[in-house]
Amino acid sequence: MTTSRRQRWDAARNRAQVLDAARESFAERGLATDVREIARRAGVGVATLYRHFPTKDDLVEAVLAEDVAEWTAVSERAKAAEDAWEGIGLFVERTLAMMARHRAFLDGLTVTEGALEACRAHLAESLDDLVERAHREGRLRAGITSADIGLQILALGRIVELTSSQGDDVWRKHAALVLGALAA
Repeated sequence: MTTSRRQRWDAARNRAQVLDAARESFAERGLATDVREIARRAGVGVATLYRHFPTKDDLVEAVLAEDVAEWTAVSERAKAAEDAWEGIGLFVERTLAMMARHRAFLDGLTVTEGALEACRAHLAESLDDLVERAHREGRLRAGITSADIGLQILALGRIVELTSSQGDDVWRKHAALVLGALAA
């Protein structure tokens, strides 16, 4: 009985180590990080990594689960905002902050056509009502759509990624620029 408990405890520890190492590696280098590097960083063998996560996609999904849940919560808070412009601002700022903090979040949203489509659908679902309300309130420039804002967020995500060496909150500057350009 002691041996199997020890194995379960070791397996849980190994899984946690792999997730921590993957989270750090993906945050630093994005999803292009090789699983062998993640296993080395976690102090486990590649076979152990694959025992817990049969494919790299499984590992990516597990690592990004917290970010996706946070993004969903941000979306809900933004949609619930009484002032639509404030909701749009919250959504843009928090999304860019997440992208700045975790490089793999942006990669995960755009790395495959399926992921990109899911991202676009989420952006539309999150922003359509806000955009319509902001237009009615006279706070958003005429002609701006939720797709326009979504594309700005994705494009700025890459800019934030490339300029993150300029400071931890470079995303704030970029968010302010886009929101300034969108304001009526």
